[in-house]
Amino acid sequence: MTTQDVKLPDGSKLILSSSPHISTPINVRNIMLKVCLALLPASLAGIWFFGWRALAVIAVTTVSCVLAEAIWCRFAGKPVKGTIADCSAAVTGLLLALNL
Repeated sequence: MTTQDVKLPDGSKLILSSSPHISTPINVRNIMLKVCLALLPASLAGIWFFGWRALAVIAVTTVSCVLAEAIWCRFAGKPVKGTIADCSAAVTGLLLALNL
């Protein structure tokens, strides 16, 4: 077989698309809410073992992360509502609180 026998596709048959190629009804917000739900037992255990101050730490860090995300989005010129609505900043705040 020589290189003249190999046929390459022309541009009309080439289909380009961005990833992901598999579609699913699950979006980022659903995943982040499931992560929050998964962290709920650890949060409740922290409140049980360390008292109401642990709840204050969880609340303050979560609200601070959401506000910091909103301020950054406003500064960067991105839509604030879309980035806050996906709950990723809330997950970050909850994870930070559980680390503290």
